[in-house]
Amino acid sequence: MENLILDIIKYILAVYPHKDDLSASRLTKMLYLADWKSAIQNESQLTNAKWYFNHYGPYVDDFVELAKKDKEIDVIKTWTSFGGQKQLFKLKSDYQNKHYDLTDQSKEIVNFVIQKTHEKSYEDFIKLVYSTYPIISSSRYDELDLVPKALEYKQNFHTQH
Repeated sequence: MENLILDIIKYILAVYPHKDDLSASRLTKMLYLADWKSAIQNESQLTNAKWYFNHYGPYVDDFVELAKKDKEIDVIKTWTSFGGQKQLFKLKSDYQNKHYDLTDQSKEIVNFVIQKTHEKSYEDFIKLVYSTYPIISSSRYDELDLVPKALEYKQNFHTQH
């Protein structure tokens, strides 16, 4: 599963149009949104992540650690506009055009997340993440079990067209 997660991360890094926006927070939350979209659409997550609703929203440290250890990914330490530190993730130039072992369905889900989020400021992006059903229906520090949440969401709120 680590290889799949890394391929998803690298795919995002390769195709995301605003390369300087891919902080640890945005990248992780994009993976959350992909897992959430997959849970709604396929009743399974793309990754096997156990998501938690911590004080920074849905977060999994494992993704950041995996990316930091990968030889194809650069981690650049920089500063936020508020003076805090942040980490940006970029593919090393030798790996920009590499083929990633993702199914067409996985790429479709990730592309959907990128298309819906890439023009959002960080603030609007966070608002979107915090408006998802698993977040609004959970308490901080809860585990976010996305598949049951997706089934609950579809049963109560989602209409098929």
